[in-house]
This record gives sequence, structure tokens and C-alpha cells, in this order.
Amino acid sequence: MTDGRRISYDLKYNGNKFTADIDPFVTGLSFTDNFTGSADDLTINLADKDRIWLGNWMPEKGAAIEAVLIIPSGWGNQSTSKRDLGYYEIDESSGGGPPTTVSIKSTSIPQESSLKGEKKSRSWENTTLKKVLTDVAKKNGLGIYYDAADNPSFDRLDQEYESDGAFLYRLCNENGLALKLANKKVYVIDEEQLESLDTVATINRTDQLVKKWNYKDTLNGSYKSCKVTYTDTQKKRTYKQTFTPSKPPKTGRVLLVNEEVNSDAAALRLAKKKLREANKEATTVTITIAGIMNLYAGQTVTIKGFSNLDGKYIITSLSGKTGDTSETTLNLRKCLVGY
Repeated sequence: MTDGRRISYDLKYNGNKFTADIDPFVTGLSFTDNFTGSADDLTINLADKDRIWLGNWMPEKGAAIEAVLIIPSGWGNQSTSKRDLGYYEIDESSGGGPPTTVSIKSTSIPQESSLKGEKKSRSWENTTLKKVLTDVAKKNGLGIYYDAADNPSFDRLDQEYESDGAFLYRLCNENGLALKLANKKVYVIDEEQLESLDTVATINRTDQLVKKWNYKDTLNGSYKSCKVTYTDTQKKRTYKQTFTPSKPPKTGRVLLVNEEVNSDAAALRLAKKKLREANKEATTVTITIAGIMNLYAGQTVTIKGFSNLDGKYIITSLSGKTGDTSETTLNLRKCLVGY
């Protein structure tokens, strides 16, 4: 964490360095790093009294922006760390005056892809989850990184008048996986696996850099257990499994699921994934901290000094801004135990 006036950056425009060109005009920079389900974004704010960013230097929509923050350790310490913000493509510029200002907004979703906006319908038969995700990624010119022990198989999967982005997210969410679109790749990662990793930082409520915080702790939408039942009419066999965690929420509700599985083991895995999907947002905390924290969505942190809220949390989104002052806002959810 550091004072926003001392944060610098490296920027590239269509692969070419342009930090020196843009630096005299930059008044601030903001970004959002999302764990799953939403694109990352980057906004660069400019002072443009001579209106050159409205003229010859007006950014081209669809142009590539790459950004790295260079974060000093603090006053009197010469060491720095780098926070890679990644690859974006410009999708909007806006501004006004007087005095003239310009904001360049960009997204991690490539503009030439059909991940958003264009709705499609198609089917896959005798396939696996990884195969379908890979097919959709490749059709959009994206690479894929699949890091999950499970690769469920299906007799049939349908994309029903959905954009490719919405379809990918639905498939991952239904199978307990996180989906991130960044750096021209589709990242698919097991949420339970990420939550099991060691924490990378501890945040104490009494730290003078903590500016504000809020929380929500609810039983609404939570279930004690999940029961999966599926009858394969061709094999004339019914698969039935129930999963209850070691420390279930204090509710008697049971989540009933009827979805395709091909074994009792698959039914049990599905029950765990569905219960996780239903229960994972039970306890959430948002913390705003002065300075830029060199953290990433998907990492886990420990929070202390919050009484019954204390514990291990995963970062579901992280937003930061620099300028006259800098700050980081962390959206956190409490890690589940055993599923």
C-alpha cells in the first residue's frame, strides 16, 4: 500500500510503449479485477486543455491497452512491486468541459469476439465440459486454461439463445467452477481448490489504513444439504445421493436437484457443487483500504478484529484507483469448509 501520488505505471497502446506520451495528461486511473462472471475493466482519466485527445490523439475503439502499476513500498523505501493489470481493448471514450477532460474505458473482453451481445443456439452430444468450453473459446479466438480435477461428461449440452459469454459462465457456475476472461484467455478454475490455498495477506479492522467496511451475513437462500436424484431411462437406473457438510448452515432446508449424472459418484460430486453454489454468498464483507494493495481476485485473505466475522475469505472482486489519493476496495466472501 502506498500514497497515490507516488504510484507510476507502464502502458502500451497496440503493443507500443506510450507511457511517456500519455503521462503529462493522466489525472487518475481506475480498474476492476473480477474473480468470476464479469469482465475486468480499466479506465484512464486525462486532462485535455489543448483538446489533442479529442483530435489526432483520440483513442481508437478496439485498440489494445496493456497496463502495469508500479507500487512503491512506502515513504523512505526505494523498493517497488508491480501489479499487472493485464490486457484490455478500448470500448468507449467520454469527456466534457470546461476544463476539457477525457476518460478512456477498456474491457478485458476482445471486441472481435462474440462473447457478448450475439445470442446463439447449438448443441453438443456425448461430450465433456472441458471439450465444450474449449470449443467456444477457440471459436472466439481465445486460449483456455482449465484447472479442475473434475471434467463432467454429458450425453447432451445445449446453448439455448445465449451469448457465448453467458453460456460459458452458466456452465461453469453450474459445475462449481470459476470463469475468468482475461489476457485473451478463458480461465476455468475449481473454486473449492482456490479456497483451500494459503492466505496471502491479513487485514485487521484496527489498521489505520482501513477507511470503511460493511458486511452481510444471511441464511436466506442457504441449505443444510443437497439431494441429487436422476433416472437414466435408457439404462433403467436411478442415481440418488445426498451431501451434508460437517458444519452446515443452521437451517433445515434441503436443496433438491434433478440433473443428468452417470454414476453415484457423479451424483455426490454434483450435490457438493450445487450446495456450494447455493451457500457460498452467505457471509460477505467489503473493505476499502487507503493505497493500492498488490492483490488479485481469486486469492484468499484472513480478516481479523471483526469478531464473529473473522476468518478466511476469498477475493471475489478488487477495484483500485489512483490520482490525488489512492484506494483499494475488496469484495470478499467467507470460504466454505469441506465443499
